Amino acid sequence: MSKPVVHHRRLIVTGGVTALGLATALGLATPSAAGAQTQGHHNKVTVIASHLNNPRGLAAAPGGGLYLAEAGRGGATCVAGGEQGTTCIGLTGSFDLVTKHGVKRLVTGLISGSGEGGVAAEGPVSVSRGPNGTFYGQFGLSSHEVPPPGAIPYNLRAAALDQLGHLVQVRPYRPLRDVSDVGDQDYAWTVTRTKLAPVSFPDSNPNAVLNSRGHRYVADAGGNLLAEVKRDGTAKVLAFFGVPKGSQSDSAVPTCVARGPDGALYVGELLGGYYSPGHARIWRVVPGHSAKVWATGLTTVQGCGFGRDGAFYATEYQVGGLNEGPTANPAGDVVRIDRWGHRTHLGVGKLFYPSGFAAGSDGAIYVSNCSIAPAGGLGPKLCQNGGQVVRIS
Repeated sequence: MSKPVVHHRRLIVTGGVTALGLATALGLATPSAAGAQTQGHHNKVTVIASHLNNPRGLAAAPGGGLYLAEAGRGGATCVAGGEQGTTCIGLTGSFDLVTKHGVKRLVTGLISGSGEGGVAAEGPVSVSRGPNGTFYGQFGLSSHEVPPPGAIPYNLRAAALDQLGHLVQVRPYRPLRDVSDVGDQDYAWTVTRTKLAPVSFPDSNPNAVLNSRGHRYVADAGGNLLAEVKRDGTAKVLAFFGVPKGSQSDSAVPTCVARGPDGALYVGELLGGYYSPGHARIWRVVPGHSAKVWATGLTTVQGCGFGRDGAFYATEYQVGGLNEGPTANPAGDVVRIDRWGHRTHLGVGKLFYPSGFAAGSDGAIYVSNCSIAPAGGLGPKLCQNGGQVVRIS
């Protein structure tokens, strides 16, 4: 298992409207990269949960709470080698419920692989509200990342094979229900299409799930695709996201998917083919039609969605561009794009490595902050209280 870092190309997390007139009629005019931009000086950022282990995807839950995927803090079994170095594996991932009363871990003991010290873990990565008090949970990577027999303890290997890349349904007081091995299916899709991304393929790393209108969609950051998971578990590819000619990377790295008020699907990407700022795009996808770029000029998008105000929001993992080195700038942001394309920056100076996004029923938005930090934090000066969920109002 290569070191599963949320900001690597595997995780590295638009359909533009087919006609501007249609977009305007639906209240979603196509925004440009050069639209007016302002700082959200009056937005209040409040920590509502802290000391979390690599908090990732968020989703609104009944009663005003939030579902949360915690990727965990890895474990004591460490495996050397691979392009990312050492990976430490354990059963520390969880699916949670965050309320005003605190964090309740609904399902624990889930697979988690991290860098040493529990940093930048991979495991449970996304959640989406389901029917009748249930919700869906998505695990990153696929079985192709699992070490061979004998390399790690049997129980860890079994858990990795059962969970990595899988979409599951979480039901109260019942075992997880396996819905689809979407990661392996996406991987198989890339095996036969290596010309689309010769450097990266074959690869798969599901990074976001959306349950909407009776359909389940998964954005795969490794496969550079959006898939719909059918009732029988089959993953049908709806869109592939390519990169501009001459890009630094051959991967767009789609990281999030949301349903817009116009009914279309909006997919954000981490890279857009470039590690430098300003190249991430938002795609607009209508199943059965070609995906189109809807917005440009963003940077390292990891989470996205629409608020109750009808505006589109995107979390930017690193505003300075993707940088994994010791000089990496941890500053992140949330960009709000209203229906006229006007942009407001909401988290400047207050967010570090943000990831997941959810719109609250109270009109506020919620973001998982310090998303690559274990509960003990990243150091004395950064994310000292570990991973967080913050409220922006």
